[in-house]
Amino acid sequence: MAKAKDEYGQTPWEGLKPTPPADFAQWPFYYASLQCNWVYWYADLDVARGYVEDSGGKPTGLRAARFPVAQGKKTVDKAVVLLNFQRYTAHYTNALGTTNEVEFNVVAYPENRAPGVPYMPLERFLNGKDQTKTLGHLRLHVAADNAIAVKAGREVFGEPKFVGQFVYEAPTLNGPPSADWKVRLVNPENADEFVYDMDADFAGLPFWPTNCTPIPEFALGLGRTVMTRWTIMGQFMTAILEEKEDQKRVKLKIGANDFSMTEDMRALIGEKNRAVAAQSFTSLPACAEPEGFYIDAMDRSGIYG
Repeated sequence: MAKAKDEYGQTPWEGLKPTPPADFAQWPFYYASLQCNWVYWYADLDVARGYVEDSGGKPTGLRAARFPVAQGKKTVDKAVVLLNFQRYTAHYTNALGTTNEVEFNVVAYPENRAPGVPYMPLERFLNGKDQTKTLGHLRLHVAADNAIAVKAGREVFGEPKFVGQFVYEAPTLNGPPSADWKVRLVNPENADEFVYDMDADFAGLPFWPTNCTPIPEFALGLGRTVMTRWTIMGQFMTAILEEKEDQKRVKLKIGANDFSMTEDMRALIGEKNRAVAAQSFTSLPACAEPEGFYIDAMDRSGIYG
């Protein structure tokens, strides 16, 4: 229970946040490097509300965000979900940490911020036009291949986080030129199955720079809804998949099993629903070293012999 507010309506800082465990007392967490490859889908609004607004029979204080979508001559409201795949590193005093992670999220907002919550098309939201920074990501499922990241996510933020194994290929400066995003999350309950398997080919598709941070993120696992703001130092690259041919660039297979994340992906996305947007972010490299050359192949003028 939060501590009482003072006469100005302010609450002591300690009453506004959970107390991190002693082994996770140093915040914020600083990413030494970060790469994000995110894909978005529209989802049925009523189905999304069932995940957002109630947790075990208790109100969450959140609402599923509505986005207007043109369907023929009429406009309907949809929810938005995303697979938020990320790779990151961290520097510690005595070690280096590496993590591959995915969040399966639905866009939501705190109900106590209404009516000041923007109602806008997805393109404007992804283009950073929500300057109120109230529209954010409710984490429905989070998988990571680093046990420390899983423990921190669960104990500090209340994330529904579990240890997961990934098989993936992602564009990188240290690899051949590529516009392919391939991610498979192995089913933790059966290594021969997958939660999802995505293959996206964005070759030739224009992406434009957008500033959409900080990003509010929500989680429900500590008995009260926790919110944090994820500040990413740089611009995203964004593409809206408006044409059917562009939507076909993303091929998503959802596993045929009853793992909880699999079932929720099937309920919110389904096999036939087409992706509608993609975003990527890659932090700048800290330094670069090119290939070497033979010094005895040069004369004193610097001309190769």
